[in-house]
Amino acid sequence: MTGHHLSRRRLLGTSAGVAAALALGAPGAARRGLAQSEVTLDVFVHTNHPFDPVKPIYEAQYPNVKLNMMDENDMAIFRATLAAKGEGTPDIFWPEIEVVQELGKTGVLLDTTALVEKNKANMLPGSVQECLIASTGKYAAFPGGIAVVGLYYRSDLWEQAGVSVPDDWTWDDFIAGAKEVKAKTGAVSLSFPTTGDYYTAQLWSYVLFQLGGSITNADGTVVTLDDERGIAAMEIAKRLYDADIAIDENVTSENYFAAMSAGQVAGSPNPVWYDGFGIKPNIVDEQGGLGAWRVALLPSVADSTTRTANWGGAAIASTMYTKHPEEVLNFMQTYLDQAAAVGAWGFMPASVPYLDSEEWANITSPAYGDFKYNVVWTTAAKQYGNTWFKQPVFGEAMAEVGAAMLPIMDGSVEIAAGLKEVGDRVRTLNERYQV
Repeated sequence: MTGHHLSRRRLLGTSAGVAAALALGAPGAARRGLAQSEVTLDVFVHTNHPFDPVKPIYEAQYPNVKLNMMDENDMAIFRATLAAKGEGTPDIFWPEIEVVQELGKTGVLLDTTALVEKNKANMLPGSVQECLIASTGKYAAFPGGIAVVGLYYRSDLWEQAGVSVPDDWTWDDFIAGAKEVKAKTGAVSLSFPTTGDYYTAQLWSYVLFQLGGSITNADGTVVTLDDERGIAAMEIAKRLYDADIAIDENVTSENYFAAMSAGQVAGSPNPVWYDGFGIKPNIVDEQGGLGAWRVALLPSVADSTTRTANWGGAAIASTMYTKHPEEVLNFMQTYLDQAAAVGAWGFMPASVPYLDSEEWANITSPAYGDFKYNVVWTTAAKQYGNTWFKQPVFGEAMAEVGAAMLPIMDGSVEIAAGLKEVGDRVRTLNERYQV
């Protein structure tokens, strides 16, 4: 990370510079006119970001606009700029959905309703919904991507154990197969960290998503994590825990990466972005399963449930303080239009036409051999439900669930009672988000 210096917006050129661009035949400059001054958009992102391949395309399309990529993804710093009434606030940032929901309710985010409505038919419905503020009926961000979850697994280890991964199976079928894999190869097929935090609750949240449940209702006014679907999801999570098929590490840790590379991991449910974050950087040889990794839809909970879930996902947003709303909205449109550049980079954009294209479907990687994993991700994205609401209390609620899960898993706390206690704590936490 670079230092946390917040540069002010500034004009970077003159009309003479634009005229020179026109003389060179720059198409964007011609469209935007001789009198248009050059501007800079400050962009808060993390290192190695899906904006990177879009930046040169956007700047070529709009030569009078430059993106200042600030390598800054600290929400505390961002919130400080809001408290300073916009001094140093970025023109574009990449918030998690719960942040979109929190800030969108206050009216501080740039209204993207017209742009979303214009493109809505060509974007994944689940990704669009995440940017909608239910209480206002308006959109406060633009879909950046959708973090669907699937099952990554090593086909060679499952085959070695004599177990196939069928197209249609349940979590109980998965447990039986993963037990065989562990008995025959020693490799685990789940991650279940006992740290008692957000990561501990992750598996429960996947099953809750599949059951059509959520942490809260659509507008965040009612906490629902301890309803019958939350209880049913915890019952399945406990069966998975009791099966002894998991490694006690979270999937973003160096220890987990080391176990993958050493051939000790036969698989785990993880989001689409884990491909570029966890698989490709760590699967480099035969021991780690180079060429043998595959992706499948999640096992089902019941006939009517979706075969995917959610972990993460972010949107493109701006604030009421930007001096360049037109240029910001143009960037959002360019990001969608250039979905192929984003997909080739290794991210799953929300563009339905691109996700239906042969270009996306035919992407391969050495980790998977000739297996066309993106076909699975597109299927998962189209199954993404509209009942998963990431309201402002989401992160705190996940941490509370994770902290309460260990006594539930070891049987010292009954599931319904334990979840009710969590639900009551989260209801208290949720009060401050009601406006």
